[in-house]
Amino acid sequence: MALFSRTLPTGIKHGTVTVMEGDRPFEVTTFRRESGYSDSRRPDEVAFVLDVREDLARRDFTFNAMAIGSDGIVVDPFGGQDALRAGVVACVGEPSERFGEDALRMLRAIRFAAEFDFDLLPEVWQAVVSHRENLKHVAIERVAAEWDKMMAGCGPDQACHYLFKSGLLEHAIEPLPEAFKAAAERYRFNRLSWEWDRWGMAYSDEATMGNLSQLPAISDPDLRWAALLTGMALSEKDCAELFRTLRISGRRSTRIAGIVGMSEQLNEYDDHSFREGWTLAVLQRGRTLSEDWIEMNEACGNGSAADCMDWLEQLPVTSISDLNVRGDEMTRALGRRPGPWITEMLQRLLEAVAFGIVPNDKSALLSVAAKESAESREEER
Repeated sequence: MALFSRTLPTGIKHGTVTVMEGDRPFEVTTFRRESGYSDSRRPDEVAFVLDVREDLARRDFTFNAMAIGSDGIVVDPFGGQDALRAGVVACVGEPSERFGEDALRMLRAIRFAAEFDFDLLPEVWQAVVSHRENLKHVAIERVAAEWDKMMAGCGPDQACHYLFKSGLLEHAIEPLPEAFKAAAERYRFNRLSWEWDRWGMAYSDEATMGNLSQLPAISDPDLRWAALLTGMALSEKDCAELFRTLRISGRRSTRIAGIVGMSEQLNEYDDHSFREGWTLAVLQRGRTLSEDWIEMNEACGNGSAADCMDWLEQLPVTSISDLNVRGDEMTRALGRRPGPWITEMLQRLLEAVAFGIVPNDKSALLSVAAKESAESREEER
């Protein structure tokens, strides 16, 4: 702080200062040594040191334990460059000690392996399995953040394979839904490809993730989540419960669970009735979610998703707002007071227009509404 004109004390307790050079921030941290990890997450004591090698010795993985000096010389006391060349995730020192210090490192090991298509060394994998119960010391938000990064990365299918096979997620601080745990257990000792029927639903209990990397990555990891959970045969309700536990935002949860729910809903129809079921699902869930469902299925190799897009484009209406009549116009034309009947009537009109039974014309729609309203009142009598 004495050396630079503009600094921010962003982490003084851990020796970290943010140095501002123009508009660019640089985090500068004093070399330090850590000891004691009674909570399996954070050091009990931090001591500042002068030797960078002592600082590197507290790191998790060898490729994260390298430094470069202003003279351009690389300091690599633990073989990080060798690990990069070999394509392996290796710990600094004993993996059991590193994971015992900070249980989050087990998730990071899996994320790095999946992201870079690296192998977990046998001793690293064994340490993950042996220390998986320590995941209970990690906040569920941190677990969700790491998992979300995996889903947005280069190897989501590999990451999920490691997560399920290790049994790590069974030891989260907050229990994940039973339906999810049961599905994960089914896939624990399998690593197979997606199996999709004609309309894109996974039809084998043994099918698991194998095409997730084909879906948009950082731009849209939600489609990958939806594909994963669809393949695991989870229900829309189970998905919503999972994301509540993981503290995933309500907006994302609604979208992902909705895509899964659409698959669940469409699974009730056979080839002969699928188009009708598809149309009803679109009217219920909206155009945007339907397009998400199509994109997910196309990326997962379901060629028939193109049919669904054609059908979607052919629909004259996909929401009540597309109708050429409003609720207030119906109340005036029918001489009725506003009430729940308006929404019900508009939904019936929406279906009638979508299936080509009634043209999307105001007078035609009001005529149908008047007829149905009269019949409804007659039945009530």
